[in-house]
Formats: sequence, structure tokens, C-alpha cells
Amino acid sequence: MKSYPFWPAKIQNPPNDTKSSTPKKPKHFVFFFGSKNCAWILDENIVPHSAEMLNNVSKKKSSSFVKAIDEIIEASGSVASKLKDVKEDSAKKDKSALKSTALQSPEKIAKIPSVKDNESSNKLPTVRIEKRGRKPKQKINEQENENTNKKTPLKRSLQEDASNRLSPPVQKLCKKSDGYSDLIPFAYNPIAVFQPLDDLSVKPGKNSELVPGPSFVSSQVVTKSPGGFIPTEKKIGLIGLGNMGQKLVKKLLDSGHNVSVWNRTPEKCEQFAEAGVCVYTVLADIIFNCDIIFCCVSGPEAAKSIVFEKEGVLEGLEKCRPGTKGYVELTTIDPVTSQEIAEAITYEGGKYLEAQMSGSRARAEEGSLVILGAGDRDLFYSCESCFYAISKNTFYLSCEVGKGSQMNLILSMLVGTACVALAESIALIDQCDLPKDKFLEILRSFPLACDLFSEKGRAIIAGDFTADIPLKYQQKDMNLALTLGDKYEQPLALTSHANELYKFAKFLCYSEDDVAAVYFGANFNRRNSNAAVP
Repeated sequence: MKSYPFWPAKIQNPPNDTKSSTPKKPKHFVFFFGSKNCAWILDENIVPHSAEMLNNVSKKKSSSFVKAIDEIIEASGSVASKLKDVKEDSAKKDKSALKSTALQSPEKIAKIPSVKDNESSNKLPTVRIEKRGRKPKQKINEQENENTNKKTPLKRSLQEDASNRLSPPVQKLCKKSDGYSDLIPFAYNPIAVFQPLDDLSVKPGKNSELVPGPSFVSSQVVTKSPGGFIPTEKKIGLIGLGNMGQKLVKKLLDSGHNVSVWNRTPEKCEQFAEAGVCVYTVLADIIFNCDIIFCCVSGPEAAKSIVFEKEGVLEGLEKCRPGTKGYVELTTIDPVTSQEIAEAITYEGGKYLEAQMSGSRARAEEGSLVILGAGDRDLFYSCESCFYAISKNTFYLSCEVGKGSQMNLILSMLVGTACVALAESIALIDQCDLPKDKFLEILRSFPLACDLFSEKGRAIIAGDFTADIPLKYQQKDMNLALTLGDKYEQPLALTSHANELYKFAKFLCYSEDDVAAVYFGANFNRRNSNAAVP
């Protein structure tokens, strides 16, 4: 009835053998004047009849509609000649008419638009009527009727129905997905899922399950075996040749992968060019010519610049067929930045995976990093042989971009806080004039014993602060972890204190040294008192 105007009708009791097709919604059994048909009509499509509705009827009316008007006038006891002048006595007659027709109070009235001439009386009229609430019957004056008419919208024109049948039920529109994959063009195959991490009330929408499998698959996915692995035939590109990036390229080359490189500073590419590695001078070219591109740069700002700059990653993707390129972010970045990059990559038809690396430079050289993946699952498995080459353990956490970044920052926060605890302990050992080597020996017999405490403790005692985990990068991770805690309103008192000591150590010009140099931040008072520093 959505596309048809009002039709004179009245509510009556249904026959005993007549049942509503959808009893869950409130409705009434309605008799249509003129056509002599009956049907179940939703309450939201029923409004009360009044004399004012007949005043606004067009002069052009079908025969069945004229007949329906005559019948409702007869049923209500009204006189057609008096319809133009509605007074208080007509309101009383309307009141009696409502009793006989069992219709609602005429406080809110809709106008009846024009209909076509010579409409067959055999056609079943249908109604499209807005829901009106029932109110107690009361006396209505002329002013109330005028105000009512001003608020009532015009309905659509009556259309001819095909035969004696009711209009089919109107289909509900599909609810728009609240997933961020709606931003991806439908021509592409969106896999990675983006969710605003600062909006905890938002749950993944319809498109959030495009990738099968549960979120947070925390079991080990890939384990390096003595038998080795078969390198992928896909062309691998690596962006960024810093200390970590160079070690990754060497591991990939040693494992038999076809690797191409790009770096903002061409001088760092020379040693790889001499070894026969393909070096690109334009960033967009490495995107166009490689199948899977890894990015390993210094931080979030550099990672975004690589993607959005002129002749950058996005310009390279524009020249490629959608779905043929995979972009893997190895840089330690915050979840929001990862989401922004993922949205841009997938919008241009690429696949996105964040593969956060947890571990030091020494572990990268050994090929024993831990990889924390989130995003496109298919791309994750396409990178399997690459992950074998650079890591011992690889975990796929979720199809939701940002979860890998979160896990990596939390683990880095724990490492940074533990290093500060060790540095403060050794600083207190100094104050008490206790032997530091004995402290480490005793510590190895404690449940707290671990490689981290052993390595950093020996570095502090020996005074060797050659960068394995650079202090400036550790402080950056601590700051990102605190930002993450602020977003979730999680108190991080220990982390906050540890971050202050890292900042103080940077102030003392230990930014380029190892994270163990935070010891100087913790032991600063003793250094000022001319005490020996290891």
C-alpha cells in the first residue's frame, strides 16, 4: 500500500477462519468501501476519517472511488451538501459516524489527492496511510480542523492495480554496514578490516568477517624447522635500508628470495647493487614491479610519508591491477597510523598486513625475531617463507588492522619497564657497595632470570652500550604505549616513570646507545657526586 493514497474504509471484526499473515505487528481487519474487499492493514497505515478529508477530494474521481465516498458518507450519516461548511454540528455527526465505523478520532487528518477517471470498479484499491495514535473522542471545532489540515502532508497519486489482489509486502532495505570496509570500492576484494580503535562501542559490521577464522589466533602459526623451507616465487621488495632493514635483506637473499630494494638515501643501496640486487631509484617503481613490498623505516611519520608522498606507494598502486599487490608494514607504528595506511592501501586495490617485529638487532641477524601479524590473512600466508627467513615464531593475531601494533607496543612497554627496573636495582647495588657481578649471579638462580636481564646486566657492568635496542627507539615505543593507555583510560604509572628516565638518559646524550644506558638516568645523582661509573 506504500504507493497508493487513502481509501474510504472501516475496521470490522475478521471472520473466524481469517488469520493475519504476520501476527507479530499490530494490525486490523479493514473493509474497503466501493470495492467490497477486506484485508489486514498495519496500524501504521490507518488514519481516522473526517469530513475535512472529503472536502479536499479532487473533482476527477474513478467510479469505484466515488462509490466508496458515497458509502462512507452514508455509513457516517453525513450530508454531502453540508461538507463545505464544517461547523460544530458536523463535528457531532462525525462523532456519531466514528462510532458506527469503528475508526479512530479525527484529530490528525490527511488529504485525499486526485485519482484517474474511469477506473474500473473491479480493481482493488490499496491504501498508504501513516500511523496515527488513538486518542479519546472529543468535540472538534473549525479551528482545530484547519490546524490539522496544515500539518497533514499530501500523499502520492493513486495508481492502477492489476487485479483483485493486495500489493505485495514492501521489502526492507539492507542495513548499511558499520564496518570501515565500506570505504573500499566494491570492485576490489576487501580483506583487511578497519575499526576505529578510539571508539570501543563500535563492533565489526557485516563485512568484518570477510576473512575466515577467529580474531586473536594466539597459537603459533609458523615454526622454523631444521629442514628449511621453499622460498616463494613472488618478487619481494623492501623499502628502508637502516640497520634493521639491511639485516632483513641479507636474510631474505640468503634464503633464496628474489629481492629488490629502495632507500631514500641511495648510498645505502650501493653494497646491495654490487651484490646483484635490483635497486630502484623511484619508490613507485618498486611497487609496480614487485608482488609483495615490505616497509621497514624509522617510525610512524616516515611510514606515512612513504605511502602518501608524491611518487610514493599510492601512486605505484594506481598503475597496478587491483588485488595483485601486497603491502607489509614492518615498522613499529601506533594502531591509528596503521589503520590510516591500511585504508589508503586497500582503497587503491592493494592488500595490507601489519607484521610488527619484536626483537633486537642481534635477533634480526640471527633470524630469531618474533612477528606479530594482523590484517589480510591471505597475504600473511603468502609471506610465510619470508617470515621463516627472519623469525623463529610468527603469530597471526587478527584480521582487524591495529591489533598487531597494539600487541607489539605492549610487549615493548614491558621490555622497557623491565630494563628500568634492572637499571634502578644496579644503581642501588652501587649505593650499597655490593658486588654487581654477584647480583647477576644470584639473579640467574631466581625465577626472574631471563636473557634480557642477563644481557643488559652484563652490558651495564662492562660499560658496553653498543646499540642492540637503541634507547631512542625504546623511548619512542614507551611514548606510543602511554598514548595507547590514554586512549583506553588505562593507568600506566610504572611505564610513565620509566619513560621519564628514558627521556632523561636522552637528555644526557645516550640516544644512540643501547637501552641499557638508561642506567645513567637512574644513577645520575651518584655520577654528580664524582662516583665511578662503569
